[in-house]
Amino acid sequence: MKDRDVLTLTVSYVCMNYVFYLLANWCFLYLVQERHFTVLESGWLASTPPLAAAIGAGVGGALASFLGKRYGVRTGLRILPLVSLPAAGLLEFVAVDATNPYLAVAALALCFACVELNEGPFWAAIMHVGRADSMAASGLLNTGGNVGGLIATPIVAYLSGHHHWSTAFLIGTAFAVVSAAAWLLVDPTRRAVATGAAASP
Repeated sequence: MKDRDVLTLTVSYVCMNYVFYLLANWCFLYLVQERHFTVLESGWLASTPPLAAAIGAGVGGALASFLGKRYGVRTGLRILPLVSLPAAGLLEFVAVDATNPYLAVAALALCFACVELNEGPFWAAIMHVGRADSMAASGLLNTGGNVGGLIATPIVAYLSGHHHWSTAFLIGTAFAVVSAAAWLLVDPTRRAVATGAAASP
């Protein structure tokens, strides 16, 4: 659990999951308070980001597998996070800046899809890094995801209570960029090489 790559992936996952929990738990209230949709309209519209996220998670797994085979584990698993997480951050900015409320909903849906594209790369990377300790490493990563939710909940609750939704989403933009940047420090092959070297006579 002291492995640098395991810890870096976990920190990255914490940051990504701030955005995940922001979108999963707070879209409905945002649409009612900030975009002034009715409760019924908000209920329907708030279902679009999770649907987009479900599609993104499936597509992300397939893309991670393809990119890993095409470019190798180290480079292939980095591509999606380095592209889609900054894109998610940009889409959060677009959502809060949009004058058209339906454009804001579309941006939030695309943002959630971009976030969930990364489930495959995260879990593939932690399995590669963890190797024989993959169950413990995966448990730590999963805990990191929950920590992201623990961080998001009080921040968004406070800011939404003061009608500072833009700040809540801009914090999400920062978290998304930090999450992507952390992948530059991750090498999923490092642990595998060390294990192989240790096993050699």
